[in-house]
Amino acid sequence: MSISTTSLSVKLNSTSSLLLERARIISLNLKPNPSSLSQIIRNLTSIKLDLDQLQLEHGLGQDQKGKLIDDGSGSEVQTREIEELCERYDKLLEMLSEDELGKAKVNELRREERRSPSPPIPTPSPKPIPSPIQTPTSAEVPSLHIEPPTPGIQKNDLKPFKDYPDDYDLDEEERAAGMSHNEMLDHQQMMMNDQDERLNLLSNSIGRQNDLSVQIGSELDIHHQLLEDTDHAMDRTAHNLNRAKRRLDKVAGEARQYGEYT
Repeated sequence: MSISTTSLSVKLNSTSSLLLERARIISLNLKPNPSSLSQIIRNLTSIKLDLDQLQLEHGLGQDQKGKLIDDGSGSEVQTREIEELCERYDKLLEMLSEDELGKAKVNELRREERRSPSPPIPTPSPKPIPSPIQTPTSAEVPSLHIEPPTPGIQKNDLKPFKDYPDDYDLDEEERAAGMSHNEMLDHQQMMMNDQDERLNLLSNSIGRQNDLSVQIGSELDIHHQLLEDTDHAMDRTAHNLNRAKRRLDKVAGEARQYGEYT
């Protein structure tokens, strides 16, 4: 199946988003999601295979400086597009090499250099013996070669980029259709800003919950003290009631004795 440069560009944008997000989390001294590095490695491996397939389909090789060389089977525009994709892929590898865990995988992900085969040296053909009657040969008749029109970009080739590409939904795929490279970058920046705002809101909410917990703890201490004071007051009241009962019993006994004497 033919690989579209547009879909490959979307994969590069998605992987770049993952690398930037991982670098931002590490810069905040936070622990990144362990699955993010695995997703980045899978994306880069898939992109590397797609780039190799594109070079094979268009007959591209590399010179001594690593520049792509067209053997004549591809157009100049396609060669420039593939060369730009290769440069973007190499920049992603440079970003990954700055990661302590990811730099061990960089050598495995580097593209293999493919040398363009040297064109065969044409051998001179013997000149035909001129005949009295000149007839046009096949070499004298110009041949017309019409290239087929370049297929247009299909909507299915354009997909939105996310932190985790497996979480695509149909609505976002429809919105991403027709986006340019700059629009995709702007959309990515908006998503990162929205994540920052949500993190700030979460931090403020955690702070308020902490203050509320401290306040509730203080109120519980006050209630505990009130309960202890109430227990002491009830003990004193019970003691006073017992003492009053003993006095009443004593008075009642003296009254009965006085009644017997009279």
